[in-house]
Amino acid sequence: MHIAVCMDVAPDRKQLERLLGRSTDARIALDPSVPYYIQSYGNKEALLARPFMYDMFFIDLVNDDVTSVELIRKLRNLGVTATIVMCPSRVDLSGELTPEDNVLILKQPIQKDRLEYVLDRALAANTERKPKLDIRGKHKTDLVYEEDFLYAEKTGEMMIEAHLSDGRVIQCFETLDSLARRCDKFGKIVCMSGNLIANKDYVASTGFGSLELKDGKKFRVTHKVVREIKS
Repeated sequence: MHIAVCMDVAPDRKQLERLLGRSTDARIALDPSVPYYIQSYGNKEALLARPFMYDMFFIDLVNDDVTSVELIRKLRNLGVTATIVMCPSRVDLSGELTPEDNVLILKQPIQKDRLEYVLDRALAANTERKPKLDIRGKHKTDLVYEEDFLYAEKTGEMMIEAHLSDGRVIQCFETLDSLARRCDKFGKIVCMSGNLIANKDYVASTGFGSLELKDGKKFRVTHKVVREIKS
């Protein structure tokens, strides 16, 4: 589980990092199959650059020009569905939250049992939440379900085109390998070759070392990939 801590008061941020470190170390010792990764931010800009990679957020902004509530709503408006925990300290704006914000409250100083509670809630929500793939276009990031992703084709050294079920073609400035790493959690999205990642359901036919997509495009692939598509 990937956890983001966004607090602009350094001592508070460091204290939460220590508490999270102890808790997650104990959890990993009991169940090594669920790793935890913690990333800390002292400002909102760095967090907003890649918000969709996180399964959980801890937020408390005191000195920023944006309040914690405003940042939380910005994340929700972007399409973030992960668990968000507001950690009020010097300024408590939790009363401004509404049920639609879908936020847990963890007041400071943080109590160990309450921290364990919100971690359990996030872990359960992460298990139940249907995963989405983030398509990182030039101007914005789109979140799509597995069935809405058709294929992505390499069009340049650092450029790919992602084709979606609603007809959109999104230009992405990244490598195919970078996208492939985010596709590991999807059973039907497969790296077919160095030039193609495709949804197996969008493959129209396969031949001897080749495949054809439903839009008529053809690609050379290995025999191993052909066998995987048919499996």
